[in-house]
Amino acid sequence: MIEQFEAVQLILNRLNSEGLEWFRNAVPDEETFLRQPASEGFGVFDGRQIHEIGKKPNGSLPGKKFLIMQPGTKEAEAVLGLWLRWDFREDTHEFRLFLGQWSVVEKTDTFGAFRFETPEVGEVHNYYHCQPCRNFGDKENLKNSVLFSERFPTIPLNASNIVELTLCALLAALGRQKTKAFVRALLRQGRGSENLVLRAAYARCC
Repeated sequence: MIEQFEAVQLILNRLNSEGLEWFRNAVPDEETFLRQPASEGFGVFDGRQIHEIGKKPNGSLPGKKFLIMQPGTKEAEAVLGLWLRWDFREDTHEFRLFLGQWSVVEKTDTFGAFRFETPEVGEVHNYYHCQPCRNFGDKENLKNSVLFSERFPTIPLNASNIVELTLCALLAALGRQKTKAFVRALLRQGRGSENLVLRAAYARCC
């Protein structure tokens, strides 16, 4: 698992650096841009806890903080963020990655999110999957969350480990072209070039 943890850390560190750089350079009015997440008590994550993934058997990114991502060009007003938690204390490990978006839809503030998950114990969701959700990591639904079921649909994912699960979330957020370019850059440098799990995940998912 160590190589998987390192691959996820590499992905999230680069994603966080690029997101923060975009945010600092492209957002003219931080207060206005973050109005919706701030109204729910959320702020931008600085990246310092990413190295804890796997080193701590269970944990999460800080509560009420999210890793900011550059939204797609068609969603210029949207705030796109990522949050995750993990628990590797049991044989059946848990890794949940939340992808959320605050936006204005037909002049209404909205929040929509999906959680990308490792297989759950039992027969119902015992596969890598993605589900819609109305919260962003904790159990409280956000006040502007889209009204939809949190159990259906449960979408199977082309993943067999936490690295591939993380790349599936990136594909959903960035699209295939940007995800391929993102991972290729990782594979050309430093620890990324030596990480066989990351290379295999790229070949399978991208």
